[in-house]
Amino acid sequence: MEESRKLRIPDIALLKWQNIADLLAQVAAVPAATVNIVEDNSLRVIGASQGGEAGAKDTRIEMRPGLKIYCAAVIQTREKLLIPDATKSDFWRESEGAKAGFIAYVGVPIFNPDGDIFGSICLFDRKPNKFEGPILRLMEEFSEIITGHIQIITKNLQLEDTLKEVRTLQGLIPICANCKKIRDDKGFWQKVEVYLEQRSNARFTHGLCEDCIQKLYGKEKWYKEKDQ
Repeated sequence: MEESRKLRIPDIALLKWQNIADLLAQVAAVPAATVNIVEDNSLRVIGASQGGEAGAKDTRIEMRPGLKIYCAAVIQTREKLLIPDATKSDFWRESEGAKAGFIAYVGVPIFNPDGDIFGSICLFDRKPNKFEGPILRLMEEFSEIITGHIQIITKNLQLEDTLKEVRTLQGLIPICANCKKIRDDKGFWQKVEVYLEQRSNARFTHGLCEDCIQKLYGKEKWYKEKDQ
């Protein structure tokens, strides 16, 4: 199973995804719906249940070798999976979902904006279910909405990291009226360029302005000849 990039998901996004799972379970009239996130070698399950049947709303499943898990198959194949009745499948009747009583399943992959797998969105039923009508299309729409959320979260985190790297100078800066050195917060006097380089991303290159060039070299013969 591919691992998604680690992403710090804010609580508001998790709440939105919980609401999506709640709505899906209600619309499909099934006991459970989940949004699953790949995290290292486990699945983080953001669950929803009607009547409290599905258990914890935010839990993790360790992906151990030999486990038959519906959602893991969706993530591994990167394709949707429909199981109308696991009891009629030689493979899926021994799956973890079927053992828990969920014999019908449909799952749709969720992708990161760059195309990598992020997780899945799934519906479970305790009775045979072909999940006909608009249910599958609705799940695909929700999958795309979550991908949009991931893109916004990623951009916001990149912006936060960028802002942390920007070091700004504020307030009054004590500067010598004669030599122009700046006194730091420890009482030491530093050259302007040293002070600014330590407190920002600025780097200095050195040259001479026109006034200083005239002051230093204006009377020199070589400079007058050059200037002419």
